Amino acid sequence: MLELETGSAEATQRLAERVGQLVAGPLVILLCGDYGCGKTTFVQGLARGLGIDSLVRSPSYNIMKKYEGERLPLVHADLYRTGSQADIEELGLLEETGEGILAVEWPGADLPELLGLPWLRIDFRTGNGDENRRVLMFSWEDEVATVLGGMFG
Repeated sequence: MLELETGSAEATQRLAERVGQLVAGPLVILLCGDYGCGKTTFVQGLARGLGIDSLVRSPSYNIMKKYEGERLPLVHADLYRTGSQADIEELGLLEETGEGILAVEWPGADLPELLGLPWLRIDFRTGNGDENRRVLMFSWEDEVATVLGGMFG
C-alpha cells in the first residue's frame, strides 16, 4: 500500500497524468470514495497522461464513456446506479476496454475477479478541514508493478 497526499485538484491531476504516462497495458483502476473526493478529477489527469484531448466528465448518467487516446483507450465508468453483478456484466465493460484502461468509480467488491485484469485500487479521502487536500491510498495486485513500469513495485 502507498499513501500520497495532494493539495489541489491540479496536483491530483498531475499525479494521475503520471500514472497515465506509465501504464503499459490493460488495467482496471478502482476509484473509491465519497462524492466530491476527486475520483473524476483523477480520471481527467489520467486521460491527459494517455494522450486524450477530450473533455472528461463524470459518466454518472451515461454509466460509461469511452475515449480514444494516443497510446491506449480509456473507458470511464460510474457503477453507482448499477444494482447487481448481472447489470455490470450486461454493460460489457471488458469488451469495451480491450487492451486499454478501465477507470471505475463506485466499483463492486468483486469487480476485479469478474473482469480478470490487473487492478489498481485508489481510496480517496478529503483532508481534515481542508477542502483541497486529498489523501490517495493505493493498493494493487502484484502484476500491476509490471503494468505501471515499477511505479508500485
